[in-house]
Amino acid sequence: MRRLSLTLFAVVAGVAVAAQQQPTFRAGTDVVVIDAQVVAKDSTPIAGLKAAQFEVFIDGRKRPIVSVDFLGGGGGATTGGASRNPSPAPPIASPPSAEPRVFILGVDQTSFPVTAQEAAREAARRVFEGIAPQDYLGLITFPDGVVISPTRDRAPLREAIAKIAGVRPGSFTSRFHLSASEASLLKMNDTETFRVVYPRECPQHPVPDQYCRQELLQDAAVITDALEQQGMLTINGLHGALDMIASLPGRKTFIVVSAGLPMSNRTMGRPNLGAETDRIARRAASANVNLYVFYMNVHFMQFFSPAYGKINHTIYDDVSFFGYGLEKFADSGGGSFFQVEVDSDPFVNRVMRETSARYILTVAIEPADRDGKEHIIRVTTQARGATIRHRKILTVPKERGSVY
Repeated sequence: MRRLSLTLFAVVAGVAVAAQQQPTFRAGTDVVVIDAQVVAKDSTPIAGLKAAQFEVFIDGRKRPIVSVDFLGGGGGATTGGASRNPSPAPPIASPPSAEPRVFILGVDQTSFPVTAQEAAREAARRVFEGIAPQDYLGLITFPDGVVISPTRDRAPLREAIAKIAGVRPGSFTSRFHLSASEASLLKMNDTETFRVVYPRECPQHPVPDQYCRQELLQDAAVITDALEQQGMLTINGLHGALDMIASLPGRKTFIVVSAGLPMSNRTMGRPNLGAETDRIARRAASANVNLYVFYMNVHFMQFFSPAYGKINHTIYDDVSFFGYGLEKFADSGGGSFFQVEVDSDPFVNRVMRETSARYILTVAIEPADRDGKEHIIRVTTQARGATIRHRKILTVPKERGSVY
C-alpha cells in the first residue's frame, strides 16, 4: 500500500486512540506496559485479579510486577497494586467496558472469488453492526483496496463495505478436474495421489498415455504456482495492514476476514509459504494487537455454483488446505482462529465480549532489556480456567524515558 495511506492512517488514528486510558509514569522509569485480556471459557472477561495472581516473563526470566490496573466495568481503572496477597474471592464476570476500543477490520479480497464476495460483505457487515457507538472502527481491504482510519463515523464504513469485491479467479482453465489440494500433491510428486488422479483423468487408454500424464502434471504445476501467488498477495496485504496498525499506540483489535491462505502442511510441499507466514505472524505478535482470524468457508458454496464448472473430488481436503495457512498465522501471532460456515454472529459476539475489559500490567525491566531488539513475553495467571491474550513480542528502545 502507498506510504501516503500509511501516514494518513497513523495521523488520523493517533487522534482517535488518544481517548484510551493509559497509565503515566515519570520520564526514565524503567518499566514496560503490557496489555492483557483475561477471559473465562465462555470468553467473558475476568475481573478482580491482583498483581500476585500474575507472572510475567521476558525472555524466560521472571520480572517484578509494579502495578496492575483493570479497565472495564464502566471504564474505570481499579488498581491492584503490587500486593503479594491474592484475593480470596473468585474472579467475577465483568460487564462491558465504557472505555472506547479500537477495531480494524481487514478484508482479504484476494481470497474471495467473485461468486463468494457477498460472503465477505456479510461478514464485514456483522462486524460493523457489532461495534458499539463509542468504539472506533477502521477498515483495510487488500490488495489495493480501501483504507479508512479508525472512526466513529459509520457512514464511510457502510459505503466501503458495500463495495468489497472478490478478485480471485473462480477456477483455473484446464480440461482436468483437479482440486487445489490434489494439484499441490501432484506438484510434489506424491505417488499415492498420482495413482488416484491419473486413471480418473486419463481413462480408456489401453497403454499409459504419456501425453495426458505430462499435461496433467503441467496443469497441476500451473495451478499450484497460481495458488502460491495468491497466498503471497494475501501475506503482502497483511504486511501492509499490520504496518499501519503497529503505528497506533495502545492495544488494538485486528479482525481478518479471509476465504483462505493456500498452504501445504507437507514438508517441502507447495505452496511453501511457511517462512512468509512465520514472518507475518511475528509482525502481528509485536504489533500489540488482539488478532482474530475469520476463515470464511466459501468452498462448498463455490463447489455447488454453476459458474465453478468443475468436479471437486476432495472438497474437504480443500477446506483444510485453504484454512491451514490462516490457522498457522493466527496461532503463531498469538491470536484466535474461527472457521465460519454460515453465521459469523457467534464469533463477532465473542470478540466483543473478550475485548470489553483488559488489564494493564506495569512490569519492571532490566538495563540489558533496553537494547532496541525483540524480546519474547509470556504472561501467566493463577485464575482457574482463564485464558490470557497479550502481545508476545516487545521491543524496548535504547533511550530511557519511553514506556512500551
